[in-house]
Amino acid sequence: MQRFEIRAARHDELPEVARMYRHSRDQCLSFLPKLHTPAEDLWFFQNIVFKSNELTIVIGDEQIIGMMATKDDWIEQLYLDPRHLRKGIGSKLLDLAKAQSSGNLKLMCFVENTDARVFYEAHGFKEVKRTSGSENEEGAPDILYEWQA
Repeated sequence: MQRFEIRAARHDELPEVARMYRHSRDQCLSFLPKLHTPAEDLWFFQNIVFKSNELTIVIGDEQIIGMMATKDDWIEQLYLDPRHLRKGIGSKLLDLAKAQSSGNLKLMCFVENTDARVFYEAHGFKEVKRTSGSENEEGAPDILYEWQA
């Protein structure tokens, strides 16, 4: 199994986090419209995600290969470099989020992201409701998932 480190992100690492996020979205969520430039992604991580969430990164092969942003009992973002899927990294991030939660976690997942849906459901998340996509900027139908200890 590949060795990796999970820890809190530093501000100076945000450009690499934003690049990995964009690469993951481009590869794994190609069905979504591309609404933002790389510069806008970086602004989002510097001014929104880093300031208002707990931002956890995964380092492997001396680079950032995953990230998770949590706030209260929500997983706001969870992205992995596509080359590092199915290696237990996402499971470790979910385990961390569960351990730090109040015993209840929520997240949104796009309906069309079937691999992520299978992953979350395998880790005990239950579908609570589906939306039309009118509440996300991509306009893509999504699912509210919830996990309870």
